[in-house]
Amino acid sequence: MAKKDKKEKRIKAGEVTSSGPTRKPDYTGKPYTKIIGIDVANSTIKIWTDDELNNKYRNTVKEINDAGLVYSFKTDYQMYVYNKEVYEVGDIAAMGSGGRGKARYNSDSFKIETLIGITTVIEPDSSEKIRVVTGVPSTLAKNNAVVEELKVSLIGEHTLKSVKWDQVDNITFEIVEVIVVPQPLGTLYNFVYNPETKELNQKQLSQRSLVIDIGWGTCDLAALESFRVRGTFGFEIGTSDYISDLQEEANNKFPEANIYALNPHELDLALLESTVVETPFGSYDLAELAEKHKENQAKRVYEATMGLGLEFNKFYHIILTGGGSLQYEKYLRDLFNDPRVVVMENAVLANVRGFYLLGQF
Repeated sequence: MAKKDKKEKRIKAGEVTSSGPTRKPDYTGKPYTKIIGIDVANSTIKIWTDDELNNKYRNTVKEINDAGLVYSFKTDYQMYVYNKEVYEVGDIAAMGSGGRGKARYNSDSFKIETLIGITTVIEPDSSEKIRVVTGVPSTLAKNNAVVEELKVSLIGEHTLKSVKWDQVDNITFEIVEVIVVPQPLGTLYNFVYNPETKELNQKQLSQRSLVIDIGWGTCDLAALESFRVRGTFGFEIGTSDYISDLQEEANNKFPEANIYALNPHELDLALLESTVVETPFGSYDLAELAEKHKENQAKRVYEATMGLGLEFNKFYHIILTGGGSLQYEKYLRDLFNDPRVVVMENAVLANVRGFYLLGQF
């Protein structure tokens, strides 16, 4: 199968999409041949690279050992082999490396999640030299030890084997540089970037703006003032708290349902599709509980943000981003009650697209 056919097959499979121009940026004279923005979040992995090529999928990377397997009905599996270890992507019962602390970012789990994410947008036999831009929670972005350990774990040459039902590819690439920034800085770059001129919007850069990035494990903020990011802030408040609270109350209200049988990612995904959740013991309507805890979560974000004592009357834009901004938008708009509040377009991918754009400058 030709390389072109392989790429087209990946796009048709819904793993990788492209909505941009076909012209590849000119990296002549640069030590890299490709820039990749990647956001390895606890819930979803997002990747953005040249030609607007992007990918996102649930962080369901897990190491597997099928020594006891007799038969599998799956024909659409996706596995990767790295250093002789086998990893599967796509089992919703699996969870990401998890955690909110600094240990996550120098763990083997985080490293393999990152490498697999990069592999999904690399063509076999291309031997790319990559400049990677990624983000960490604002509270960790100034921790030099965390940042340096993350860089060291990723820099170098890597070879992964991509295994599908009818196709096996060896993919080798070298990461020559890693740039680590506070997560909300991605959305900020995305917001001020002008796609027509391919330059940063100078007027927007001169105005004060605040980004509120609501993710799975944390809520991160970045303030722009006078062409500079003057401050970043972070709280251990995220969608995982909303799911945890909902799960606890649902378990009390419907003890026979065994809601805890669903891991947090499974429950989150199920609720995004329907508020009627199915367990081995029946179907349960969690609509009322979901709305209650979304409102509670929005209040947590709002109160933590207002508690920073920022001069809100000086901001031209208050930008909500991340998956949580979509889940709690209704309640956050009511709480802020401010026309300056905007939800970033394509909020789920806004940070990672911004990481890629940041890598251009």
